[in-house]
Amino acid sequence: MSKHGINENKNKNKKRKAYRDTAVKKAKEPKQNKQRRGRKTVSYENVPIDEYREYSQNEVKFNKNILKKTLIIFGIIVVLVLSVTLFVNRDNITWDNFTAWFSESVIGTSKGEGYPTDIMGTTVSKGNFKLIGGRACYASDTSYVELSDTGGKIINSQLSFSNPVVRGTQNYSIVYGLSAKGFLINDAQKTKYKGTTKKPIFTADVNNKGEYCIVTEGSGYLSVLTAYNSDNEKKYEYSFADYYITCVSINDSGTGAVCCGVTTVNGAEHSKVYVLDFTSGKPVREYEFSESVIYDSFYLSSDMVGAVASNAIYFMDFDSDTPTKTEYNSRTLKTYDYNPATKNLTVALSRSGDGRNCDILFFNSSGENEYIINSKYRVDSISTYKGTLGILSEGTAYILEEDGTVDSKTDAGNDAQTILLYDTDKAFILGISEIRDAEFD
Repeated sequence: MSKHGINENKNKNKKRKAYRDTAVKKAKEPKQNKQRRGRKTVSYENVPIDEYREYSQNEVKFNKNILKKTLIIFGIIVVLVLSVTLFVNRDNITWDNFTAWFSESVIGTSKGEGYPTDIMGTTVSKGNFKLIGGRACYASDTSYVELSDTGGKIINSQLSFSNPVVRGTQNYSIVYGLSAKGFLINDAQKTKYKGTTKKPIFTADVNNKGEYCIVTEGSGYLSVLTAYNSDNEKKYEYSFADYYITCVSINDSGTGAVCCGVTTVNGAEHSKVYVLDFTSGKPVREYEFSESVIYDSFYLSSDMVGAVASNAIYFMDFDSDTPTKTEYNSRTLKTYDYNPATKNLTVALSRSGDGRNCDILFFNSSGENEYIINSKYRVDSISTYKGTLGILSEGTAYILEEDGTVDSKTDAGNDAQTILLYDTDKAFILGISEIRDAEFD
């Protein structure tokens, strides 16, 4: 056989073998596929898929239960924190304050450029710088302004009278023109009402519900008190024949008021305090003070009033005919502060002619003198925030402990006139032409 024939036979044998291997492979493949379909597929954990799915579902349920419990615990913690926060700040939580915060922080209106901020008008007297709803407010000779936390103007109302007086509570203020006929009622967000009286105004006051009293010159009487509800409707009137009413305080419920009047007897000034019930046609109680002029009065509770006078501090319990008295004893009244939130009265009395070396007397809501600080400072202004006492003395603001030691201080500016604490370590400062925000070191 030739070499060519041998090679041809070899090629034929290779083709036969390849064909045979292919046929065997095709014959076995269906059987292997049947075997695969007959047994369960194995997952990567080497667990049958049905058991794996059951395991995975149980694991998901377990994880969901943990997540649910975690969210419940977190929700309880959030509710507790909010509850404590709301309780601590309950006095300032009102719809008006909320809307003012929403307008400033969320919407962005009344947003200022921060402190210090210039005052509107020419001058602001010390007594016309107040804290209403936790914000600084003032009345100048041209405007009533309430400032936001960033120094923006939440309220900016033009005044039609040049000698304004501001009286305020935690959430409301009344601004009236002394011996004028115009007045404004303001909440923490806006001027709610502008009104006028027929006769010139002597004094006025507003409570935390927006109810107010105005005392005017009377026709045939020395003074006339008119009480209004929060809708500005007259609900009570009383006329005074013997005393000029110089200050009035309306109670929190809007059911009564205390009026302090002054007259002259044989050349000496005398005062009388009238306790009025708006359901009665005559005073339910009267207190007389010889040779004394009452400057201001405040409700400490529904049946107790404190009064700052020319020679003493008086507290009148309506269950008693005799007021309690703390005399000045040759000391001079320098300044005082009434906190409507805590119902505390703080008074600074100077032991020296130049106003220095002041005794600071702190009275609680029961009229008790809790403590006296014998300080070396001249107290130009005084303010309290809860249990914190702050004073302004010759351009420096101090936080004082009950024993008179300095807890902290800050530079208030040489032109500083008034301090208003709004936190334990923060205060607004009234200067001659601007209002500053100070933080104590």
